[in-house]
Amino acid sequence: MLKVFIVDDEAPARSELRYLLEQFPEVSVIGEASSGEEAIDSVLQIEPDAVFLDIHLQDRDGVDVGQELLESMVNPPVIIFASAYEIHAVRAFETDAIDYIVKPFSELRLEKTMNRVRKMLRANEAPVATAPQLEEQLQTILQNVLADQQPRRVPVEKQGKIMLIDPNDIVYATLEGRYASIYTGNEQYATSFTLQELESRLSPKQFFRTHRAYIVNLSKTAELVPWFKGSIHLIMQDCRRTEIPVSRNVVKELKKRLGF
Repeated sequence: MLKVFIVDDEAPARSELRYLLEQFPEVSVIGEASSGEEAIDSVLQIEPDAVFLDIHLQDRDGVDVGQELLESMVNPPVIIFASAYEIHAVRAFETDAIDYIVKPFSELRLEKTMNRVRKMLRANEAPVATAPQLEEQLQTILQNVLADQQPRRVPVEKQGKIMLIDPNDIVYATLEGRYASIYTGNEQYATSFTLQELESRLSPKQFFRTHRAYIVNLSKTAELVPWFKGSIHLIMQDCRRTEIPVSRNVVKELKKRLGF
């Protein structure tokens, strides 16, 4: 059996990946971790054959966790990095990961990953390559990442119906109760996502977390309004001209993203 360990700080993501991996008859998911420190302790102890490692962990950077595992184990597992964004592919590759997969996972893409894992383990290869091999692997990984990037839609709810909206139409999202609500130019939609889960589905180049309860579409920003003690508010390009608070600790980064 191929022993696999899953590291992700979101329980739904771990459950989804476990389910997909368990469709492979030769795979046994022998453990999970929700943090980088927990992952290191568990992997060192149980020594899985492969680790699926999320890059965005709450306590540590996933790439750093992968590097520590590779450096501290005599027979390290093969590492497969996962993220909602393709922008981390090069960093993952530099850590000698054998693959990089983009959320949400597809069965077809996961099959390609598992074929790589099988091939490496059968050949008893360490995840180290010569310079020409590194260049070839990088090209392959980046091609796979780009192939995974299909136009995405966000599922939302309104009047008992499930609809799929283009992320470009989102003006902002806010936390209402346990789940995020999405606002377009003139509509409001409910979702079954937490704000963190919704953020992971949106492009970090286009969307920005201004506050623990708000995500805004930077391209839908109309005005910046100075506020108290160095904070600011944003006026959005919706029919209500909604005013969004911006936490003081992200004002500098927001201005940079907006070209100030």
